[in-house]
Amino acid sequence: RHCSNNCSFCFIKGMPRGLRKSLYVKDDDYRYSFLLGNFVTLTNLTDEDWERIGEQHLSPLYVSVHATEPELRRRLLGNPRAPDILPQLRRLSRFGIEMHTQLVLTPGENDGAHLERTVTDLAALFPSVLSVGIVPVGLTRFQDGCGRVYRPDEAGPILDRVAAWQAEYRQRFGTGWAYASDEWYL
Repeated sequence: RHCSNNCSFCFIKGMPRGLRKSLYVKDDDYRYSFLLGNFVTLTNLTDEDWERIGEQHLSPLYVSVHATEPELRRRLLGNPRAPDILPQLRRLSRFGIEMHTQLVLTPGENDGAHLERTVTDLAALFPSVLSVGIVPVGLTRFQDGCGRVYRPDEAGPILDRVAAWQAEYRQRFGTGWAYASDEWYL
């Protein structure tokens, strides 16, 4: 199943030309999410897909959330028709599906108050949402017009906030639950 989004920060867009053809396939397939741990956006699911996920209890799934505010998420995904993610996550929860989520942060887009809201929204879905990975956008010289990466001085406050969330969620959930990717530390 191919991805129907147009994220400016898509890692496929960041690859140089001339590599093998299969590396340029933008997949967004819930089956690969279940089988291989690929992250999916849930933007291309049909009624039959939802039925199969529930019937076959395809758990866990790995979901790229990026933001829980519908319009912000649509802008980040470059997909004005992307469905609201929270009802989708609640539906998966009702099916008994566990989820690992990720948020790719873009400076000035989905950080700050937007990040606070997204983490709060996802925490409300624990224990179905098993974790949230917080990742800085990664850009290469092959991408055009997609903003900038975080500066080192911007990483510290985000790491401090993740540490505070971990302390809170360790008490509430018995797990750190929110995790910063290695790139923040580097």
